[in-house]
Amino acid sequence: MRRRLFAKGAGSPSGDGLDVGALAPMVDMMTLLLVFLLRSYATEAAPAPPDGPWALSGTSSEAPRQGGVVILISSEAIWVDGQRVAAIAYLPPDLLIRGVYDRLLSVRNKGRVEIYTDGSVPYGTVKKVLHSARAAGFSELSLVGASGASL
Repeated sequence: MRRRLFAKGAGSPSGDGLDVGALAPMVDMMTLLLVFLLRSYATEAAPAPPDGPWALSGTSSEAPRQGGVVILISSEAIWVDGQRVAAIAYLPPDLLIRGVYDRLLSVRNKGRVEIYTDGSVPYGTVKKVLHSARAAGFSELSLVGASGASL
């Protein structure tokens, strides 16, 4: 027996309108849409420097962020937890960046470091920041990039 989508006539107990069976596919699609949106939802936006152009480097990892001290490296400056600590143009020739090191010593209780770097920053600068974080006593360091699968 065929189910009718629209009930017509006086013989129908529900009267005019959609039959209950017609709502099931719509509920299924709404559930799938909700699952997709929840899967792609991030609880917090990626940190970005206060000014200037910014584009994260690419990555193939899709592991979620673990949290911790956030270091942003742009083409102009370095920020640690939102505080500007060094200008790229005036970085020392040695590996230790004193501003990064001092600021990391003051927030050492967070345990982890997440480094966000602009795609145009040379690896030598990232290497100096990594060395400064290690010297400040951080053993868990993460380099964060933009995944190709992210929205």
